[in-house]
Amino acid sequence: MSRARSQGWTGEADGLVGRDPVLDDLRALLTSGRRAVVVAALAGAGKTALLAAVARSASAEGMQVIRLLCHESDRDLPYGVLTDLLRPAVGAGTALELISPGSASAAVDPLRLRLEVLSWLEQVSEDLETVVVVDDAHWCDDSSLSVLAFVSNRLSGSKASVIFAARDRAPMPLSRHAHIELPPLSDDQSRILLRRAGLRVDALDLPRVIERAAGIPLALLELGRAASTSEWLTVPSDVEGAFRAQVAALPASAREALLLAAVNDGDAEVTLLGRVLGDHLLSSLEPAERADLITIDRAVIFRHPLIRSACVAVASSDERRRAHAVLADAYQHDANRSAWHRGEATLRPDEEVASALVSAFDDAYMRGATAEAVRFMVRASELSPDQGDRDARLLQAVEIAGKAGNYEWLIATGTQLASGAEDPAIRLRASHNVAYALTQLDRSSQARRQLNQLLQQLIDVDLDYAWASLTTLTGLTYRAGWETDEVAGWLARLRQRAANQDPGSLAELNAAADAWVAVSVNPLEPPPGALELVRSTPLPDYPASLLASHEMLLGAAAWLLEEPVVALERLKRASDIMIRTDALGEMTQTLLGLAMVHFAVADYDAADEAGRMVFDIAEARNQRAALVDSYDLQARVAAVRGDVGRAQALCDRVLLEAPAGQDAGFTLKTSTAMSWVRLAEHDMVGAWTEISAIFDEAGAPRHPHISYRELGYYAAIAARVGASEALRDVVTQAEHRLKNGRPFHHFQLNRARAHLDIDNAEQWHLAALREPTAGQRPFELAGAQLDYGTWLRRRHRQTDARPYLHWAHATFTRLGAKAWAELAGAELRAAGATPGVDNPAWNNLTAQERQVVRLAASGMTNPEIATALFLSPRTVSTHLYNAFPKLGVSSRAQLRDLVPG
Repeated sequence: MSRARSQGWTGEADGLVGRDPVLDDLRALLTSGRRAVVVAALAGAGKTALLAAVARSASAEGMQVIRLLCHESDRDLPYGVLTDLLRPAVGAGTALELISPGSASAAVDPLRLRLEVLSWLEQVSEDLETVVVVDDAHWCDDSSLSVLAFVSNRLSGSKASVIFAARDRAPMPLSRHAHIELPPLSDDQSRILLRRAGLRVDALDLPRVIERAAGIPLALLELGRAASTSEWLTVPSDVEGAFRAQVAALPASAREALLLAAVNDGDAEVTLLGRVLGDHLLSSLEPAERADLITIDRAVIFRHPLIRSACVAVASSDERRRAHAVLADAYQHDANRSAWHRGEATLRPDEEVASALVSAFDDAYMRGATAEAVRFMVRASELSPDQGDRDARLLQAVEIAGKAGNYEWLIATGTQLASGAEDPAIRLRASHNVAYALTQLDRSSQARRQLNQLLQQLIDVDLDYAWASLTTLTGLTYRAGWETDEVAGWLARLRQRAANQDPGSLAELNAAADAWVAVSVNPLEPPPGALELVRSTPLPDYPASLLASHEMLLGAAAWLLEEPVVALERLKRASDIMIRTDALGEMTQTLLGLAMVHFAVADYDAADEAGRMVFDIAEARNQRAALVDSYDLQARVAAVRGDVGRAQALCDRVLLEAPAGQDAGFTLKTSTAMSWVRLAEHDMVGAWTEISAIFDEAGAPRHPHISYRELGYYAAIAARVGASEALRDVVTQAEHRLKNGRPFHHFQLNRARAHLDIDNAEQWHLAALREPTAGQRPFELAGAQLDYGTWLRRRHRQTDARPYLHWAHATFTRLGAKAWAELAGAELRAAGATPGVDNPAWNNLTAQERQVVRLAASGMTNPEIATALFLSPRTVSTHLYNAFPKLGVSSRAQLRDLVPG
């Protein structure tokens, strides 16, 4: 919101009392760049009135305001609120088509839908600043809320803002947004509100009215109205009770009409109710209109959402059932709505109704509305007469619930299904889904037990499924840093079973799984044939999804074998296949692996971009574990580049959301990142305190793969703070454990020996630098050059030291590793040389700006770049607009000469 204002936003013209400070805070947040804000308050606190003031004030400043109102009955039907947003909008046709019933010929990918909506909103706000106001967001359907939350989190730099209002607290998808709470009115403000409303309350009753209302404006007005009449003594103590009493006092015909309007999703159109109630509709509603409970235009509009709730609350169960049955007939032109209402109206198993709900499930799922699809299928299961159909349909709901991120429900329901289903295959699939959900919630120990039980059943029934479950257990074991004996035992059993049966059509995929598991069991000592397998195995003739899994497994194995070139090739191929086939939901693990390899080879822009893509996909699909992984990745990139504030915030997020004591991988990677942060702050003791956690007191690695990857850095920091005894224990253990390790392990071990074996230090420094594969990891190589150059300089061999220090400084500067560049620069100056400067303009770009500029320099158009990076074209344009002046160019043609090779 860039326009200046003379008088600010005010609620005076809207009859608000005491809300101007809140309006000021709200506008200040939006003006400061926070493009999404949640206003949270108790029912009746005046959220709707506040949003009306926002809309009026924003319109007065020349902004476009789009208002959305969510209803309690919206919750069960997919994309209701999003449809209200897009249907009247110009240019939103593509996004609207994706969510329209029956329009999808293939399943809609959630991320692509969100990017379409984001692109549309950025486009409509380009010429006219736009504010989207979403009232009663706590009643928004899950599919719409997920899209709106994703979009509103990515409006920074645009001219669009979204303001949500919700009861009590922000719904979970909006938890990362800025929050503003509406405080209760003071006693003086309460008196002013009553006076402005023209309510004359007796002086003796006024204190009771104010006390009972507790500063809630709606309660104050309703109780004030009652106190100004003879009804005061019979008024309930809460507003909801007051509304229920008013509704209950209406004639039966009015209550019937109001109930139909209340259980209908959205505002009930008069024409729809007229088809049901005929010519008596308006006369039936007249008492409610006179009581100021509703207004009637083209639809029946409740004066407050609590009145809608009261209409449902005072009705009996049978009255609510009959209302749903009536609406099911009224919606014959809308199969999904009709099916839902019919399901709510049906009391006993009915296959016809269940089949209609299954059709509604199919349509919702194809449109990416997974939460609502689950509810359709659960109700279909409940109404299925046949036990087999009930179990199969409930299993489908369980499997889709994982994609909706509804893991708690999945675990509870899947566990019941795993023990109670008639079909053994359904029980096994339910168990597998429960194990998956437990890993997503980072309940590692429970997932481990579940997977072991599942493997025990699968090994004699379905070997292909058993290999899939073993890879899940292996990944869990790796992350948690557990001993690998259990995995090794299962690997031996599966191999024995496989040797005694036909390999089947998935032989190549199972071989890749075997390789990944075997390497994970002992990453420090490659099993025979593993290197040749990951390097040379050709692509099998598989469908795209299986081919992607094959390449992902071999790429992950190559990564553990310290073969970064092979790992990049395999994982990039898997990623490309998933993008090409729109299989983005399964892509997070592949992207995480790819990002780790990019990080290892010091391509920090690519690692950061992969981390952002993981975050986008995980947020769109509610994959909690992958979200934490994305924080970890981006934290390490920020830390190595010296972005202290961002790295600290992301590390805090990891520690807050990762399960305590269940994931050694997260803990150790976060300790490493925080050590880099302390180094950037010139706190060498703090850097040692953090990095010392990657080995235990006896010098053993807390994680065999992660700990030894940082051995060289650990040793360098230990030497700087004089922690030689701790280093000695670590090197002693490492010499035993790494004797048959990969070349990179020897590189790291030699770096560590150089800091410990003073008499032979030069020998070990040179052995590390001459390791043939060291050049594959520029950051690590520069670290070894800095180590050696520093050692030479301290022995007064400045001439010998300068080349190594120059190389280290140039590499660290090119990589944007500020803290290490400063160290190398200080050593260079101490050696009598002046550090050079390497392309400062390029280093001043953000990571995403560099990614966009690289692709633009290669000749890609903005839409092509947007597709490649999962951005909107508008965001790509903004990045180029910001990058051009930083680089001192005015056209795309000039970019090619500025992009480092």
